[in-house]
Amino acid sequence: MSFLKLRNKILPRSIPSTKDIDSTEQTDLFSVDDSLRSFSESEDESLDHRETEPSISSRVANAPFGIKTKTKGCEGGRIIKNWAETNSYDASKFRFPETIQELRQLVLDSSEIRCAGAMHSCAPLLASDGIIISLEKFNQILDIDINTSMVTIQAGVKCHDLCEEIATHGLAMGTLGSIDWQTVVGAVMTGTHGGSLTTPCLHDFVQSYTLLKADGEIITVDRDTESVIFSALAPSMGVFGIVVELKLRCTKIQYLEASMTALPFDEMIPRFDDIMKTNKYCRIIIYPSIKQATIWTANPVEKGSAAAKGAYQSDTYVNFRNENEKSLLQQFLQHHNDSDFELADQCLHKVLKSQLKRLSHYEARYNHVLCLERNNGIPHADIEFAFDNNDSIAVLETVRDYCNSKRVPYYNFEIRTTKKDDAMLSCCHGRDTMWIDFQAKSDVSAEFFGEMQNLLSPFGFRKHWAKGMDHSKLDYLLHQFPKLTDWMLLVHKMDPDGKFRNNHFNMWFKKTMEALEKQGRHFPNHYVPYRIG
Repeated sequence: MSFLKLRNKILPRSIPSTKDIDSTEQTDLFSVDDSLRSFSESEDESLDHRETEPSISSRVANAPFGIKTKTKGCEGGRIIKNWAETNSYDASKFRFPETIQELRQLVLDSSEIRCAGAMHSCAPLLASDGIIISLEKFNQILDIDINTSMVTIQAGVKCHDLCEEIATHGLAMGTLGSIDWQTVVGAVMTGTHGGSLTTPCLHDFVQSYTLLKADGEIITVDRDTESVIFSALAPSMGVFGIVVELKLRCTKIQYLEASMTALPFDEMIPRFDDIMKTNKYCRIIIYPSIKQATIWTANPVEKGSAAAKGAYQSDTYVNFRNENEKSLLQQFLQHHNDSDFELADQCLHKVLKSQLKRLSHYEARYNHVLCLERNNGIPHADIEFAFDNNDSIAVLETVRDYCNSKRVPYYNFEIRTTKKDDAMLSCCHGRDTMWIDFQAKSDVSAEFFGEMQNLLSPFGFRKHWAKGMDHSKLDYLLHQFPKLTDWMLLVHKMDPDGKFRNNHFNMWFKKTMEALEKQGRHFPNHYVPYRIG
């Protein structure tokens, strides 16, 4: 087996001209005035030039001291927060093993363990009364098999590093979310999805897991030979053990032609199915207070063919928002908090004008196109609902009516679709899925998310496991995951003492068992899915 050290690559900086990017006309409503930034400026934040985001170890080393937090065990201590700033963690609990022997000893010596990826989940997945293990030192791409399109990686490999390396071999990850700072394993464990009706979630591309169990045993779980436990392992939020290696099926690399247009929200709804079915990738952003939808699409092309038609050709990432647009959105939030809604909405119109010019027509390699949210994000809480795509029009009409009746406390929400799969706890289990990702600042998220949950419960939604683990209506969700009972029994079999769970998971497991018992779905007498006491 060959061992391939990840290469740090300096991404070239290239600034297109206005004529390259502004190849399509926009309506008068979205015409761009000279005061807005465009690709023609010499310091354009649309293009991405960062190599990495800070490692967890560097964040721990530089964690501030004495910040007040309500998180148990963090009072007055050194803390680090997740990206969304919804959860705080005691920096002293983090461990950074460098070898499998060190990792195994940590597992054997600890009674409660959570494992960190890149800390991009907004749910409290890492909270622990024990230790939090980061596998950032396990950052090797172990093997690239061009003949089978399989790659074998360690658990600390980031999506963007893997994409850059395998691209030199003509390969690509099978799907990507809108950012690529996550570890591949972390993205798999939390059910990361893209935005394509013809492409399933990332876990569907996994061939095998190498797993360190609670008793120190290391096992390999293969799709072809252990299909039942394999189906349970992702998404599973790390409660079966620590994945130390992953074998992933890749696809052939593609170049994509991307564009953005806009429609009134109301006019987008009857066109939704056609938009999703006629484009390989699609991402719709709704700005409810101004009743507008931006429709971003991307489709495979021969390299250079879109550029030949006037598209800007980028050799690096193109961000969904630049720094100026980010600033305008931050201003929106401030004006909204001050109840100055007219000024807030003016900010949104400026954002759309700018984006519709910058992103009107461009071409780049698949990951440089799909991972358009990697920079200039604004930390926020998320709750993402997964609906049967057959109900998409009715769901969107319900959301539109809600938005017309009251003001939403954030500037946008996002809609994507994903192909069905058969993983036990997948939100796409057995059905093609439409996702709606609602967002809000953490201080107002609970009320808003609760309203959306109540509003949309007739449609049988499932929740993204990394964006809404605080299930307030558990009995409702039990009906949405037909394999949940089987999954819980497998968790108990793999980790009977709950070493890889935390108080949040134990609470959830307890409520799950109680709800299932009320439904007459009984467990064996020896089954205790949570620690007592």
